[in-house]
Amino acid sequence: MGTKDFISLRASLDRAEYQHAHFRAALEAYLEALAGVERHVFQPCAGKIRGEPPTVETSRRRLAAEPGREQIAAARRELDQALHTAHDFISNELAGTVELAEVVRLLEATAASLQQRGSRHESEFLGVATGLRRAAEREDLKELRQHILSQVQLITALVEEMRQENRQIMGELEREMQAYRRRLDEVEQSARRDTLTGLSNRASFEQRAQEMIDAGVCFSLVLADLNHFKRVNDVHGHLAGDELLRVFASRLKHQLRSDDMAARWGGDEFVILLPAPLRDAMARARLLEQTLAGDYQLALGGETLRVRVGLSMGVAEYRPGESLEDLLHRADQALYQIKARR
Repeated sequence: MGTKDFISLRASLDRAEYQHAHFRAALEAYLEALAGVERHVFQPCAGKIRGEPPTVETSRRRLAAEPGREQIAAARRELDQALHTAHDFISNELAGTVELAEVVRLLEATAASLQQRGSRHESEFLGVATGLRRAAEREDLKELRQHILSQVQLITALVEEMRQENRQIMGELEREMQAYRRRLDEVEQSARRDTLTGLSNRASFEQRAQEMIDAGVCFSLVLADLNHFKRVNDVHGHLAGDELLRVFASRLKHQLRSDDMAARWGGDEFVILLPAPLRDAMARARLLEQTLAGDYQLALGGETLRVRVGLSMGVAEYRPGESLEDLLHRADQALYQIKARR
């Protein structure tokens, strides 16, 4: 890997690390919000709600351990359902079954939790708590109930607004996660590609070949060399040579089948992995030579340069028990013999 390739990969890794840190910060803020709602809303209400009390603790722990798409979606659904349960509880039971002092304490605790996270809902919850204190001072039962119900409506609206914000926060988290995964994919792809031709690089090819060896799959290698490539560089310059390699690689990619693999081996050498025995691989190599050899038109600085390209190919089938290095050596020997005859 050259210096430019390393710098490009380093920059990609830095961008991925930034995305990772940004995503983790958003995730931690959401996890803290879940913990605050659990601690100051659901737990105090547990003794007042008939049936199983709402909780998001399981989702919070699961999301903290593994912040994947499914876990985020599950946490969103669970929090939405729990807030819906709390909403029904507030609407239907608060005025008649919960002591006013307990409601005030609960709202103040919620406001304190929101204050720690810098939420704009802090003052709204404190305002509701103040309104309930004033309602408690009224002696007329009907008037007291009306004031309590008005505060209940405010709380209901706040809970519904928080539910909507939860959906927005989850959407933002999901977008952050998608961007983070996309950057990691780009970094991984750049590490597996030859920067000049876009084909797989040598390391990626060796990994794929070794996987096929380990799996016991029958395959052959084709080493391809562009004849007299040095002459193109000497006569027309290295930019022409680079452009020729790019155009050749593009043509080569269009000749591959879905289970083939081609990589730039180095310089003007390419290696092709064919999941086929030697006889079939040699037939494919002859067809590739007929298709890829010939005239190439290169676009350079607004001008078109025409060069003629010849190919030499060496083919070797993998033999069980040999190493990848042994297989490559045999393919290289076959290539050398072909070039020696030309």
